Amino acid sequence: MNDFLCQFPFLVLIEPYDFVGFYKKVYKLMLHFPNYPNTKNHRVTVFRGNIPIALNAYQSSIEDADSYVHNLLATLESAEVSTTSSSAKCDDSPVLAALALDVLSAQREHDCKVAFDKHLMQLEFTNFSRKGNHTLTLNRTRGELFKVCQHTIPEVAVSEAFTIQNTLHRHLQVFLDILDHLEEYYNNLATVDELCYVILPATIDTKTMYRVFKYNRKVFLKVALHPQQPSAVDISFFGPTKQVAKLRETYSKKKDDWNPECSMYTNLLRIFNIIAFPMRPAAANATVSPDNEDSCGICLSYRDADQCLPIISCDNDQCSLIFHIQCLKE
Repeated sequence: MNDFLCQFPFLVLIEPYDFVGFYKKVYKLMLHFPNYPNTKNHRVTVFRGNIPIALNAYQSSIEDADSYVHNLLATLESAEVSTTSSSAKCDDSPVLAALALDVLSAQREHDCKVAFDKHLMQLEFTNFSRKGNHTLTLNRTRGELFKVCQHTIPEVAVSEAFTIQNTLHRHLQVFLDILDHLEEYYNNLATVDELCYVILPATIDTKTMYRVFKYNRKVFLKVALHPQQPSAVDISFFGPTKQVAKLRETYSKKKDDWNPECSMYTNLLRIFNIIAFPMRPAAANATVSPDNEDSCGICLSYRDADQCLPIISCDNDQCSLIFHIQCLKE
């Protein structure tokens, strides 16, 4: 919770999980996150003066509270630009008609869904064919010029690509070109999600660049991928010291044998000389631990309040206990 308040210093905690704050002395934010850091059952109200502001549909779909507020502030920033650009709202009907044709043309060309308001001040592109669960939201600044408001690509992969564009078609083309370039990166992550017992992050989205998954009962691997360099993989190990040291030694000896023609998953199997990593049990979403899975030795639950699983164990080979990170902190 302290990290949350440090990220957004204009917010004040008035009651447990209730925050109030004034953003840029213009917007009043009232936030309620009863399941922080998850946004489940959240309530958020934003006022400009005494007038409540309607939030877009994409905002409500964000499951991480930190990401939710970051996206909310980005939306308010863009709304401020749009509000001050009164000339955009005063466009004559021929300009709006031309823009409407451009939107329909883009929808047909890229086989996607588009949501927009009556003045075409905000466009939201979703459901791109064969591009996964990605979204691009554009705000119109004036005339036929647009800027990116929200997107679902890791920031390190975007760099300044969006800032130098200003038209609807160029923004869309750059967005889709980046997704094409990231195909191997997303395929590597999708393979891990499908074939491994992924422990963290509890909520996976298209911007998350790492996975923590099981190697065995007490050892876990963390792989962090670079979107623009799929073969550049950072690997960390968690578990009893002796087991982790042995795995680190194996990886250190064989990492130079990494085959860029193979997937990350295949390379890891070859390096550790195993047939497969443990897969997620059928009952892995339950609160009670599935067969052969251990509950936390402190809270005695399989999942904690943040839906995380126990991954910390001691070095004593005779100790069978494993713990949630948060339980040990508390």
